[in-house]
Amino acid sequence: MQAPTHRLGFLLSSAYFKATKKFFAPSDFRQRDIEYVAAQLSFSETRFDFADYSDRTRQRHQALILKFYGFRAFDHQMRHFLIEEIACMVRSQLKPKLILWRCVDTLIREKIEVPSYFRLTELILSATNRRKQDLATAIERTLSQDTRTLLDTLLVQQAPIDGTAPGKTTAYKLTLMKKLSQSTKPSKVKERVADLNLVEDLYHRLGPVFDALALNPEGIAYHANSVIKSEIFQLVRRDEEDRYLHLIAFIAHQYYRLQANLVDVLITSLQSYQNSALREHKDQCYARREQRNPSLTALLGYLDEKLLSALATIRAITDDNQINDAEKVERIRTLLHTHEASISDDGVNLAALKRELESELSEDDYYRILEARSVRIQNRISPIIKAMTFQGEPGSRELLTAIQCFKDKDGAIEGAFCVNVRVIRRTADSVKAAPTAFVQNKAEYNEI
Repeated sequence: MQAPTHRLGFLLSSAYFKATKKFFAPSDFRQRDIEYVAAQLSFSETRFDFADYSDRTRQRHQALILKFYGFRAFDHQMRHFLIEEIACMVRSQLKPKLILWRCVDTLIREKIEVPSYFRLTELILSATNRRKQDLATAIERTLSQDTRTLLDTLLVQQAPIDGTAPGKTTAYKLTLMKKLSQSTKPSKVKERVADLNLVEDLYHRLGPVFDALALNPEGIAYHANSVIKSEIFQLVRRDEEDRYLHLIAFIAHQYYRLQANLVDVLITSLQSYQNSALREHKDQCYARREQRNPSLTALLGYLDEKLLSALATIRAITDDNQINDAEKVERIRTLLHTHEASISDDGVNLAALKRELESELSEDDYYRILEARSVRIQNRISPIIKAMTFQGEPGSRELLTAIQCFKDKDGAIEGAFCVNVRVIRRTADSVKAAPTAFVQNKAEYNEI
């Protein structure tokens, strides 16, 4: 490194690599940087000709710089590694600019020399074109003529209900499938369920095509959003394989979106149904509480004024040694009859009050409210339950069995279910009314 240009080239390459993790040709060295390094080396000249800074010398210097900073050269092996990384990003349909910067970040993270911009863009463009060609080849190989015809029907105007020819303002079938309503009205829910059945049929028919394309969720969303944002004439102008690729991705994307939409409707409807039932149950409890307050007030007054005094009188009678036991019993009996009459006069109905308290503590009223409101919620969620496919954990096996039974009977399980419920309720009421007629001990009664 005795030649000035060699020393300048080495120091400038080292500084540039430290800043950017890549090397530059001598023709790209900035004059301001050359002058600064020359001043640091006490060179009197400021203009240098790097003609004698040969490629061999420059490569030897680059190897020293890479070794000093702990980096590896971008050779054939590193190029193959970067191609695989780019292919993964291309499959995720990332933007080229984002792929470029991620390539730079990946190379720096792996301590690999960053190549020139043109080499990176060439690799990205090649991977993108290769991916498009692979998808087009897969579609051409796996998509049958019947399936192509079926996809073409999505780009045809929907015929009116009255059987007349479609006009200029008639919506296309694909356009109608793009719209997703958030309404919980039964009519709107049934429309989306019908759309789901249509899309599900297309989705299952295209199963082999999906397997051949191997599109990840990002790729499906990318092509599907392109269809959603595009007009029909823009889709028709695409190449045949590219058009079918976008339509296939749209069907998959719409199949997932419709299921998510219907699940949201299911959850929202059930939550609203439960909240309204709880609200009505609370209102009934408050109303009964207001009606029960006079009886409770009378009961408290009776307990405070009459019952305690009656107990004190009974105690005095029992402690009186001047009267015999028969007279004590007679006096206590007379006192009790007097207090029973006073309870009726004060309007304290202990049996009715007890029944009201038991009714409020139980959940029978809440379930009766749910039963009364069940028709409204059934109109909303029955089509969803019959159209959806549910997956559950081992703990929800009984629930999945009930859902499958509901599907098998097409929702027509009301008769047998209601009969069983009435039998259970009738048996439970009989046991509550006369438990000794059914069971002999407390354990059996609690079990029933």
